[in-house]
Amino acid sequence: MKKSMWVAIGAVLVLSVAAAIAQEVLAVNSIGYIKRELPPGGDLITVSLPLHSMTAENHVFGNLSLSAEAPVGSSVSFWDVSNQRWTGGLKGGKGWAANVITQQIAAGEFFFLKGPATSTVPTEITITGELPNEATLVRSTPGSGALGSMANPYPADFVFGTSPLASNATVGSSVSFWDLDNQRWSGGLKGGKGWAANVVTQVVTATEGFFLREAGTVTQWTVDKPYTWP
Repeated sequence: MKKSMWVAIGAVLVLSVAAAIAQEVLAVNSIGYIKRELPPGGDLITVSLPLHSMTAENHVFGNLSLSAEAPVGSSVSFWDVSNQRWTGGLKGGKGWAANVITQQIAAGEFFFLKGPATSTVPTEITITGELPNEATLVRSTPGSGALGSMANPYPADFVFGTSPLASNATVGSSVSFWDLDNQRWSGGLKGGKGWAANVVTQVVTATEGFFLREAGTVTQWTVDKPYTWP
């Protein structure tokens, strides 16, 4: 795991809540937090949210801890899969742009976050929420040659080449990973003999995202829960 990110989950806090919806039950939810660093100098990072929102079906950007922690002059970009383009906005002296505040972010989706170009030190940001307890989670991708914003919906690293996403992808598909150090995309294609060697061994760390261009009609990535707790 990279030095700029560490995960504290499970043992961080166990919250017992009484639920009165449908029937009274006692549930135990593991609450976690993930620390990331927003680099100085306006460098971009990919961010995903693999912890469930405690208040809604999807996370809302304006409600995120990292939204408040990002310094004035930061910017965020979300992938508009329907129009195949970026949308987003800036954080000014009065806060984030209105369209940014209400942006919903699903599990297994990534966005770009960028600090101010004038910053000289990294800024610590925090992702908080409930640890996913589902046995599987599904992330959709558009297929038919369109770019899909992808990330592990669970808070865990994985090797791309050993994932069902890689094995089920149609020949002719491509994947792109964000190179944080060089601030550019890198990746490769899936040919008749499989994925390019550099793609097979690519480690995607928790909360990082990537692009998949699925050449065919495979539009779902089913991910198994990689841990046995809670």
